[in-house]
Amino acid sequence: MGLDDQTVRIFVAHGGLLRVRQAWYALPDTHVDAVRACEIGGRLTCASALRFHGELVADDGVLHIEMPANAVSREPECGWGSVRLHWPRHPSTGNRAVVDAEAAWRQWERCVLAGHRGIRSTR
Repeated sequence: MGLDDQTVRIFVAHGGLLRVRQAWYALPDTHVDAVRACEIGGRLTCASALRFHGELVADDGVLHIEMPANAVSREPECGWGSVRLHWPRHPSTGNRAVVDAEAAWRQWERCVLAGHRGIRSTR
């Protein structure tokens, strides 16, 4: 956005921006699941991205996060039982916060077939 460090600190101090992680900030009305995914080190994918896009998905509410290959995940405040990490070989299409709906549907199908709903993955 082109803001200098002092301006960013002022916005954060007064609630105009949320500090998500180092060098990552969000507007206060940013989707809470997108913020949580970013805090952990990735972006929304699978069922979580589908819910973000307004799709109806039968799932148990676990937060699905796509992690970059070189990422280090941070343990979520609510524990690993509420998070499913996806480590794709290649990043899915979408933006920094969420994969697009088409990629999310593909991931959801693989996730459900693998029986991984709600289980933390490992590399």
